[in-house]
Amino acid sequence: MKQSANPWIEIAAEVAAFSLLTASIVLLWRDNLLLLAVLLVEASATLRLWHDRVDVSSFVVLGSAGLFAEVVFVHFGVWHYANPTLLGVPLWFPVAFGTAGLIGQRLARTSAEIWDRITIPQRRKG
Repeated sequence: MKQSANPWIEIAAEVAAFSLLTASIVLLWRDNLLLLAVLLVEASATLRLWHDRVDVSSFVVLGSAGLFAEVVFVHFGVWHYANPTLLGVPLWFPVAFGTAGLIGQRLARTSAEIWDRITIPQRRKG
């Protein structure tokens, strides 16, 4: 990841993206197709904004792994969804999980960048 000019702006964008994702799910979970459409738009926007190999890989791998795990958990009765579509899981779930994973890894990378900017100058002094 290239260092951004202002990682605080990156953090703000990442928190805003996560907040929008969360609000969309909370407000629209009863309508699987509408929520899927909204989440596909949000996922497309996040992938347009953040689209290096790690970003795309995070989205695909975490969305797929999350779906697999949820299907297993639901199948064995660990929990259930109030509005399932396929195999006990809502249709929009892998898109939401992939987007959340993408945003999460971006938050981790940007936080590490901020941490490095704070601590590296202090290490050079000592």
